[in-house]
Amino acid sequence: MAFPNDLSDVVVFKVHPAIGVARVAMNDDYYVFGHDPGNYKSNDLMKRQAVQFRVFAYGDNHVGLGELTADVMNNLNITAVWSAKVANRKIARLAGTPLGGTAFVISAEASSDDANAGRLVGSLPTFAEGAAIPLGQIMSTGLFIPPKGGVFRKTAGEPVPAFPAISQTVADTTCDGSVSVRLVKDGQALPTLPACIAVAPQDFSPDVNPTPNLVDFLKDELQISPSGPPGNLHNQTAQALDEAALKSGTQRFDPGFEVCFADSRSEVINIKSVFYQPSQDPLVDPREMRVRYKSSPADAGAVPGQLTSGLCSPWQGDFTACVGYWTENLPTDAYLDENSSVIVKVFRKQYADHSSGAASLRTGDDFARHVDQVGVVRIQNSKRIETERDPGDDIPGDDIV
Repeated sequence: MAFPNDLSDVVVFKVHPAIGVARVAMNDDYYVFGHDPGNYKSNDLMKRQAVQFRVFAYGDNHVGLGELTADVMNNLNITAVWSAKVANRKIARLAGTPLGGTAFVISAEASSDDANAGRLVGSLPTFAEGAAIPLGQIMSTGLFIPPKGGVFRKTAGEPVPAFPAISQTVADTTCDGSVSVRLVKDGQALPTLPACIAVAPQDFSPDVNPTPNLVDFLKDELQISPSGPPGNLHNQTAQALDEAALKSGTQRFDPGFEVCFADSRSEVINIKSVFYQPSQDPLVDPREMRVRYKSSPADAGAVPGQLTSGLCSPWQGDFTACVGYWTENLPTDAYLDENSSVIVKVFRKQYADHSSGAASLRTGDDFARHVDQVGVVRIQNSKRIETERDPGDDIPGDDIV
């Protein structure tokens, strides 16, 4: 006998994707990354992007044995409780709070079976709007749902600053941290390796991946051989989940979009120090890109919030300067439709204004209130086309909240 009929050949269970990227939006609706949502908007707003984490069994020599599905768990009498521990350290980094400190850190942890149904809620006690800052939700199925977007101010009503005025008084809801699952059979906990979740801003051009992207960057930094053995079907399935999650991630810009590694603003100077190292942990495959979060202050690895702390705070203010800079995620312009030669500004306020000087989202408050109302740029017949925005879909001015 062997997995999935019993656990006799199982050495460890691992959560995949090893690094998931969720994306905020002001919409109640969300879709799950990796599944075509049909439309990326509903209610005239961008949908949030959730991440479905899955569990795979591994045997000796990192051999993939298969997925631990709900049916397999039921047949083997295994119970699962999912947990997440995340933080936003952006203001803490700006304030000089050490990695071991808690001042100005927006942190939260939750389990899928707790009284709050896995909702992650942090706070900034000195902020007028900081009593309850949402950071996401971990579900009993391993689904991580990101929070809504938005900003939380130290002084109510203060404007969201434009780039490069990085703020210590306006917080956002992005974060990073660990996602883990506690597997129990016959009263005994089974060995598992957790995953990482990074909560990032929206991707307005989902058909286009950066070049190079986070997969390329991390393989190079972690010295993962491109010619290494692919492994069996189960290894390949898990690895495909890992790489797909990172392909939309951008790392060639300073400070980055989803995470911030090894630049002048980063709290991750030595990238290898926050990843599991195969030479130090025999459970880690040399082909893996898996973030290690500290289990204790003396442990090696990252602290929640460290991977995203070097990004702009809040990200909505960063967009005032960076529309079109992250061209894969924030395209400057697109064709009005597939059959048109008219090029429009994607972030224009008036749908019918097709001029090169069209009034566009510009201030931090503009982006905080209205960024999810712009269209979605899709690739159709090799053209960047504005979709999911129709005549009359106008964006209010700054004076309308």
